[in-house]
Amino acid sequence: MGRIALALVTALAILNGQDAPRIDVVSHTYPNGLRLLVVERADSPTVSTQLRFCVGGVDDPKGQTGIAHLLEHMMFKGTETMGVTDREKQKPLLDRLDALWAELDAENERVRSPFAKPDDEKVTRLRSEIDKVTTEHRALVVKDELWQAYQRVGGQGLNASTGEDSTQYFVELPKNQLEMWAYFESDRLANPVFREFYSERDVVHEERRLRTDTSPQGRFQEAMNALIYGAHPYRNPVVGWPTDIDATSRAEVLEYFKTFYAPNNCIIALVGDLKADEAIALVGKYFGPIPSKTQPRRRITEDMPLEGERRLKMKLDAAPQVTIMWPTVATGHADGPALSVASRILTGAGGGFGGGGGRRGRGGGGSGTGRLFRRLVAPDGGEGVAISATASHRGGRYPGTFVLTATPAPGRPLDAVEAALQDEIERLAKEPPTDDEIQRVRNSLDASWVRSLQSNSGIAGAILTAEHLAGDWHWWLKERELTKAVTAADVVRVTEKYLKRGTCCVGVLEGTRATRGSARPGDAR
Repeated sequence: MGRIALALVTALAILNGQDAPRIDVVSHTYPNGLRLLVVERADSPTVSTQLRFCVGGVDDPKGQTGIAHLLEHMMFKGTETMGVTDREKQKPLLDRLDALWAELDAENERVRSPFAKPDDEKVTRLRSEIDKVTTEHRALVVKDELWQAYQRVGGQGLNASTGEDSTQYFVELPKNQLEMWAYFESDRLANPVFREFYSERDVVHEERRLRTDTSPQGRFQEAMNALIYGAHPYRNPVVGWPTDIDATSRAEVLEYFKTFYAPNNCIIALVGDLKADEAIALVGKYFGPIPSKTQPRRRITEDMPLEGERRLKMKLDAAPQVTIMWPTVATGHADGPALSVASRILTGAGGGFGGGGGRRGRGGGGSGTGRLFRRLVAPDGGEGVAISATASHRGGRYPGTFVLTATPAPGRPLDAVEAALQDEIERLAKEPPTDDEIQRVRNSLDASWVRSLQSNSGIAGAILTAEHLAGDWHWWLKERELTKAVTAADVVRVTEKYLKRGTCCVGVLEGTRATRGSARPGDAR
């Protein structure tokens, strides 16, 4: 049965009150601690492969923010046997570059001190020498050899991502190339070489510049995260702070790799046209010999309870916006499902409940069925105070946030939008969700479930996230059941408990760009 047909049968079964089709996940743990999840699906002769390391931006040491993300970039630079034409000639060049960059970074550090001054002559000499050695080393590098090897055999979607809680690597391959995948990926884990490190460090800094430093929305969101998380490392951007990126050395990234990129800190998901017993043997053959590593205690600073209201006001070249955030709970907390449902009641049933490799946003996507739309955007079919308004709840390994965001309608003051958002939270506690609202959320969950079954990569990502956060892939199923069991009384209870007017963070973006028109369901925004 094809994927579309399976999805249709699944949807009809769920809507008729029948149980969803069973997902057979075979789980195996190797002696070195590596966990493998396998799902046999013969819809097409391909396999979706995903490796997740249980380490992300939240684990970055102080002064080294962005190191998990930088390591992700370096994992594509090759190994002892891939990505280079002469590894013996390469080593002294890499060592020389490390020494030269250490001297240059030390000189650049002097700029920060009011009592020291960099030696301009020395800086010029060091840069000249670095350029010379870099050119010599570049002649030995084989660019993108891993990607080219995968492409030659029909591989698609080779990529990676770093989130607050984890880092993941994925590629989809023809089923007869799974052994090649096992060889390449185990080689990356056992024998990586972080060549071209300093140029890649510049690439990461440019990535930050494009996504945050030159993006008004990026700067505003970064400031809001730092506002609500006073001490917890969720306050730090995954890409890193600029000075931390520039100061990180190749040796520091290698040490981070040696600590956290271990089989006992890794989960693999294989979903597609394969046999579980053969996959277990294949992964054991290539990954089994890699030794486990003692994992350090994760010293994550917890925030103190939020006392009073914190406010942020920024004036940037962007459309105006109001954001209100409340600290909430981690994934797995008993109140998480009710908070997610509360966000869906406010935003509307449309959109997805899924998540990726880090913390997961539950709620966004807005529709005409949501309370925020019906009361802020188009009350009784008329013009409201906002052209868009959404709610979301984000959980993760550690306590997350409940977020309201709205863009004012033309001519409407920001304080009126803020007041309207706060009023809707209070109304949610006084006017519990109706049976119809609760049912729409449940239907949305079922629709999201059906969509998640349509792709091998979707299933792989879902079971990996559950295995990582809960230690058991069954959480993927249980969380859905718990969310569907949420009642109107549960929504009222968590609203009163967590979403208090006096204990929140309010961000006001006084944009210099005018907002245009008003929104309706289906309108282009």
